[in-house]
Amino acid sequence: MPTQYEKMAHLLRRAGFGARPDEINQALRQGFVATVEQLLNYETTPENPEIPATPTTRDGTFNIRLLEIENTASWWLDVMIKTRRPLQERMVVFWHDHFATAVSKVGAPNGYKYLYWQNLTFRRLATANFRTLLKAINRDPAMLWWLDNYLNVKDSPNENYARELFEIFSLGLDAYRDGIYTEPDVQQAARAFTGWGLIERRQDMERMNEQNGPLTDPAQVVLVPPATPDGSLAAQRHDYGDKTVFGIQRNFNGDDIVDLVLDTEPQRTYAARMLGKKLFEHFAYENPEAHVVEHLADVAKRTDFDVKAMLRDLFLNVKEFYSEQARHSLVKWPVYYVVNAVRLLQARINTVGLYGGGFGGFNVPQPTTIGAMGMMLLNPPDVFGWPGREEWLTTSQLFARANWANQLVVQRFPPPNTGLNIDTVLATAGLGANATAEQVVDYFISLLVQTPLSAAARQALVDYLKKDDQGRIGAFTLDAQTKDKKIGGLIHLLLSCPEAQSY
Repeated sequence: MPTQYEKMAHLLRRAGFGARPDEINQALRQGFVATVEQLLNYETTPENPEIPATPTTRDGTFNIRLLEIENTASWWLDVMIKTRRPLQERMVVFWHDHFATAVSKVGAPNGYKYLYWQNLTFRRLATANFRTLLKAINRDPAMLWWLDNYLNVKDSPNENYARELFEIFSLGLDAYRDGIYTEPDVQQAARAFTGWGLIERRQDMERMNEQNGPLTDPAQVVLVPPATPDGSLAAQRHDYGDKTVFGIQRNFNGDDIVDLVLDTEPQRTYAARMLGKKLFEHFAYENPEAHVVEHLADVAKRTDFDVKAMLRDLFLNVKEFYSEQARHSLVKWPVYYVVNAVRLLQARINTVGLYGGGFGGFNVPQPTTIGAMGMMLLNPPDVFGWPGREEWLTTSQLFARANWANQLVVQRFPPPNTGLNIDTVLATAGLGANATAEQVVDYFISLLVQTPLSAAARQALVDYLKKDDQGRIGAFTLDAQTKDKKIGGLIHLLLSCPEAQSY
């Protein structure tokens, strides 16, 4: 049976980016219910004033017409590192993976601002009603481009978005295999989305020499057909005839398709199962038991797909979330690996250049970027998002993690005021000049790994701290030289060990 401390540490790893031992103990004094409510109701927590409100563009300020993927991604990383609302940012990553949209296709001249707007949408609706989020995605500029719905017109319907809305975003492949939706349903739903497009579509090719178009508000960019024809471009492209979806015939539009999925049985139950399973697998473990999925599906239906209510129930009422099977069972995504380490060590890093570039065959990722670790934010590999699991642990990606950890501890980030302050870490730990090597090792294991190492591995780390430059084991003194060389080396070793790659 896990201790209360182990359960709280697990909650804070999964519902956030991890916590230091002192933060875990503070949460225990507060209690599980209060901690979960604090995580969920993040809007009541004042955000860190050090977080820049927007990315910094090439002109040194914020100019949406000068956005590039690197400055958008580095800004997002900065938000994750500094946020006081960790669950909100975890959900932004979750939705970015669920509604996977990539700069490899949604690129210049306008896609950079589209992806930035999408990121803001995920943050605004991170734990909102799933129906609200799906309807926001219906009219999301990046998604309209990514899945070609800007090409979907009544005389030539494009089925890409309607297909993925059912297959990936709301119902899942199981629903198709079980006959819950069919090819005719996809084809008819595609007709409901005709005319939903981008006002800049025709002008884009004329502005290839300008990084972004002139419009700065997503509402100005998207075309949504009115309820009745009015002669507008969107109305001219929209099919106002009756469509038959799930056996129901009506003059449906795109938002009606979302309502059909979430209100019509058995589609409603399949959507609830899909969402419940996806949330559980992200926060707990893969392939959950059927009763767990049904429980979360029941919560979804009872609350009309309230994501916050589903997460509250998951963290407080689903015992499997805290089980042995759940704890330390997931491989850390590269972004979680980096953000977790920086936050736990109270480091200050320059996120510029951490993204990693590499899309479209350009800017090959450097060996210390999250791109080299296998995860370029805003550029998932396909519509299914990142495969994750062992895919994060190739030899080259593990080297990238170890190289980045080494860069962190030797403070090779550009000034000003960036890098790792070991004195701060030791002061937080309460480790003074009289601390023993065993105490130092045990603290950093509890900080960075949060699960016991084997006795042999622990002793090897203790011996490492006690060895001099000639490899002889002697007395341990927590002096300036030890802090500079040995503590940094200990951190690097722990961040590179197998146990630190999971959480």
